[in-house]
Amino acid sequence: MESLRKIFWAFIFLFFTITLNNGATKIVLLPLFVGYLMILINVKKLSSFSKHLAQVDTPLIILSVLSALSFLLSLSGSDISIVNIVGSIVSTGLYLWMLYQVLYGLNDIARVFGFEFAGRQFTDLFPWLAGTQIIAMLFLFVFPLFALIATLIELAVHIVFLVRLARFSNLNFILPIASEV
Repeated sequence: MESLRKIFWAFIFLFFTITLNNGATKIVLLPLFVGYLMILINVKKLSSFSKHLAQVDTPLIILSVLSALSFLLSLSGSDISIVNIVGSIVSTGLYLWMLYQVLYGLNDIARVFGFEFAGRQFTDLFPWLAGTQIIAMLFLFVFPLFALIATLIELAVHIVFLVRLARFSNLNFILPIASEV
């Protein structure tokens, strides 16, 4: 399904942001808002298959706006730390809400097309993705070593998610025909 492949590439943009520093100015080659907008556009195409995907536009729009503002601030060289901290906390909460809806939406799509086994692989990952992200954020300033370990585990879980999403997007999605009795 083409929309699933585009969602896969959008998550690549989200997970692997490339930033170049030039003095006080940061140049972001893959800004987060591009990934969020790609997910939003393609989730809308799939929302008829899942109630979860139909609920994901609000967090994606807010995340797109917040990340676009952050991107523009980084271009100007502005570094307002309290804004960054509050923005990070809000963005993390919205991101986890969005991720929950997308993962459970993928599970719904799998069920519609008769791939229940493939859908559970996404819902099983959510506690890992959420837990490692929350732990990394909580320990960032108190225990940086734990934050680093949690971030590395989070990266590994994200890679597992991307591999699963890539395989899932290559499945043969044909709607089952209702059997006549």
